[in-house]
Amino acid sequence: MGWFWNSAPSAPNATTASTSEAPKPAAAPAPREQPSGDREVQKFWEMIQEEVNPSQAAQAKPTPPSAAPSPPSPPPTAPTSSSWFSWARAPDNTTSKPTTSARPEQQVDPTTRAPRRDRRSPESRAMSEAVLPTTMSCRDAFDYAWHCHTPAAQWNAVYRYGSVRSCSELWDDFWFCMRTKSFSDEARAEAIKAHYRAKEEAKYGGGQPSSEDVWESRKELVAPGTAFQAKFDPPIADDLEFQKSELERRRRIREELEAQGRKQ
Repeated sequence: MGWFWNSAPSAPNATTASTSEAPKPAAAPAPREQPSGDREVQKFWEMIQEEVNPSQAAQAKPTPPSAAPSPPSPPPTAPTSSSWFSWARAPDNTTSKPTTSARPEQQVDPTTRAPRRDRRSPESRAMSEAVLPTTMSCRDAFDYAWHCHTPAAQWNAVYRYGSVRSCSELWDDFWFCMRTKSFSDEARAEAIKAHYRAKEEAKYGGGQPSSEDVWESRKELVAPGTAFQAKFDPPIADDLEFQKSELERRRRIREELEAQGRKQ
């Protein structure tokens, strides 16, 4: 019975209607970020097209408009594509995040560290320069990079190093090989040497950890008669003789242990 005392609805206020906000236009959906694996395949396909038909490849490239404002790039998210490249490269984004659980005393400023001196002698540098490769197989580089994503390769990396291995360096080698395919023989050889020289410097150059931080390298020859002086048993070719010698060795060990027990 509440309809007896309900008042009539008041007329809408004109000022309220005029000042009401207009419905906002729906924002355009952000363009879906292309997975990194698909970008690599597209880049590889464009390089092949440029080598086959350079003129058509140059005309096929779209020119981006200069006046159109570029929308803000969305934050990087885990790829949802079922591509093998996207699945294999997904852990790279998670491993690059800094850990916040590190203690303050463990964070050392790299600028305050004492730089390690380059202990390599001029002879060692000359030898390293002489053995730098001048040829490179793009097929082998692709096989190495592709095998890096297999479970067997990552299992081996976890077993040896305690964590999964990043395959970015191997893919960089493959793309470098593809970029230098059109070079002349001399220019390609020099580019390959410079590529491997930079990799060796980054791995073994000054400032990098070295085994010589623990032990000093030997700078003089070993004196004659001071090494390999341990006595070894003569080899036994017959199985029966080996079994007899093994039983004799075990008997001597038991007798020595019994003698030590009686002394105690």
